[in-house]
Amino acid sequence: MSMDIENLDIYYEDCVIGGPGAFVIPVKEREKFTEAIRTKLVQEVAGRTQTPRLTPAAADAPRISCTIGERLWQERSGN
Repeated sequence: MSMDIENLDIYYEDCVIGGPGAFVIPVKEREKFTEAIRTKLVQEVAGRTQTPRLTPAAADAPRISCTIGERLWQERSGN
């Protein structure tokens, strides 16, 4: 069983990052990883960030479960 989390960018946006200027650069193709890291570092060092995306506080349903990593780990270990 894989530990991959589909839509990892949404997981990071909703469950991991926070604070002023925090942002995610999604990478959907392995070949784009180096470019995305370079872009993120340049934007952070320059103090430039992407326009924040506003997510309504009260949505009908969460976009992703913040416990997905723990659930995958439990399924993988058989617990």
